[in-house]
Amino acid sequence: MNQIKFGNYRSYDDLNLLCVSKVIGSPAAKTSTVEIDGGDGVLDYTEYFGDVKYNNRQLSFSFESLVPQSQFPALYSAILDALQGKKVQIVLDEDSEYYYCGRLSVSDFTNDRGIASISIECDCDPYKYKQNKTVVSESVNGSATIILENMRKRAVPTITSDAVLTFEFGGRTVQHNAGTFVIPTLELVEGSNTVTVAGIGNVTFTYQEGRL
Repeated sequence: MNQIKFGNYRSYDDLNLLCVSKVIGSPAAKTSTVEIDGGDGVLDYTEYFGDVKYNNRQLSFSFESLVPQSQFPALYSAILDALQGKKVQIVLDEDSEYYYCGRLSVSDFTNDRGIASISIECDCDPYKYKQNKTVVSESVNGSATIILENMRKRAVPTITSDAVLTFEFGGRTVQHNAGTFVIPTLELVEGSNTVTVAGIGNVTFTYQEGRL
């Protein structure tokens, strides 16, 4: 049985809810256009500041419960206590390598011929995220070229090093002392990102990948 996990609660195991339908909404692109007086079409500035940006996406889940009718009020209260209004990670069993992040809204309770029905609406970030952050480690002795693979969502990695190292990327060169830090201009785009690291020491890049 495929379930949905809302935060720490699994829909059937913990909440006695059987999922009967689900809708995974597509995030709408944030577009920016300007009308051209006296001319055809419009000027499209959607990507003027870089990648396309997106509005939140909506997830909707409909459930039924077969618990005895006498337990309906207690079950509904338990579901509201656990979920209503909370912002949580949402994981679908059939897509368990990723999670959505969103705020929950539990619908009114309905009872039709002894079958309890509710729906849960989720206002989520545009992207779904990998369950595990990506970690790339390298031992550097002189110079090393490191490839950082990234999904659709741009990411700025957290860097940990045990020595003074120099980082070269995108025509920029940055030297940094040992420690844990970020370089704001080191933003990973979709695909392969090349970083050249010079010095003697160990370096680790950690970042959160996401896709639509």
